[in-house]
Amino acid sequence: MTKTLKRRFILFTMTAVTCLLLFIVLAINGLNWVMLERQSDTILETLVDADGIFHKMDFNRPPPLSRPLDMDRMRASRFFIVRSDASGNIVDVNIDQISAIDQETAKSYALKILKVDKATGRIDGYKYAVKQMGPGQLTLFMDTSEQSESFRMVLFASTAIAVLCWAILLVIVILLSGKVIHPVLVGMEKQKQFITNAGHEMKTPLAIIQSNNDTMSLIHGENKYNVHIRNQTKRLNVLMTNLLTLAKLDEEIPLPTETVNISDVASELLPAYTEDAQTRNLRFTVQIEPDLIIQTNKDSFRQMLTVLLDNAIKYTPDSGCVHVSLARDGRHIQIIEENTCDPSLEPDPERLFERFYRGDAARTQKKDSSGYGIGLSAARAICENFGGKLIAEYPSAETIRFAARF
Repeated sequence: MTKTLKRRFILFTMTAVTCLLLFIVLAINGLNWVMLERQSDTILETLVDADGIFHKMDFNRPPPLSRPLDMDRMRASRFFIVRSDASGNIVDVNIDQISAIDQETAKSYALKILKVDKATGRIDGYKYAVKQMGPGQLTLFMDTSEQSESFRMVLFASTAIAVLCWAILLVIVILLSGKVIHPVLVGMEKQKQFITNAGHEMKTPLAIIQSNNDTMSLIHGENKYNVHIRNQTKRLNVLMTNLLTLAKLDEEIPLPTETVNISDVASELLPAYTEDAQTRNLRFTVQIEPDLIIQTNKDSFRQMLTVLLDNAIKYTPDSGCVHVSLARDGRHIQIIEENTCDPSLEPDPERLFERFYRGDAARTQKKDSSGYGIGLSAARAICENFGGKLIAEYPSAETIRFAARF
């Protein structure tokens, strides 16, 4: 239990830390990209307005979330200009402010832009803007590689810092996890100890009550009071057995295992339930593949199977159907119990495995044989303790199925 709680605490904490760091990295780089985009747009607009001529530039426009533009920053810009006439023919190319582009490449870019017929956009790492000049037009291309490089540097730095912080926090969380969950473990340990002690202490009074009740029945004859006392003591014995099983499994103490022929175990249990089914006019069908063997604890497996069969008989309406099958499914062994149920049952079958949960309290209280909502929790805990999985589902509106897979 300690290791499980530590793992869950570390997992949940680091998930929250990961989400927070991821948000911070995305926020920083998102804002950085927006600022770089606005800055490059402002520079491009300034260049286009001045036709790429420095002495005609206006530096009075508002700054793009950064320091104001000046001549030094404008002269550091790398751009080239292509002029075309009204027919779309290239009449002039100016590549004085860039060395990475030759005239032929500049012309090819300009021809592509003329075909697209867009006023602004991007092409191969260049931002462009088109300005009408009389019958012709001027297309200015600005290199944005410096912007991309700046963005990548910030992205790398922020990611590296986030990863480093994540690793440091992971070490801190691992070191502190023991102290953080200690109060929880103490509380859980006291709770389990209380359940164990209470279970053992109640066994003796229940046995005495049952013995005295049987003696009274022999002396004075059977009556309704003896029947009620016997039924309720049986219910309490089942409750104590399931609670002690859960407490034992919660301690994560490995149960002794052996090679068990579960086909024989099921065959031993079924006759009693067949009689109960006949009494209530239930259609009880069984399919058991012979010699199904698994490594498990025989008593615990019998308890799990008993819980499933008890629930099937108790909660199947009169004249309903119960079907039980044990079969091999590839490398696995599957146990399926399917029975008719009340259509008004809990819509989420997973809730049936919650401890002390009963979907219809009013209905179950009317039955002396009804449980306390702990049996299915114990059955799932037993199944999972041996590497299996127990699920519940509704194949139809009036049918519930429990499937254990080992």
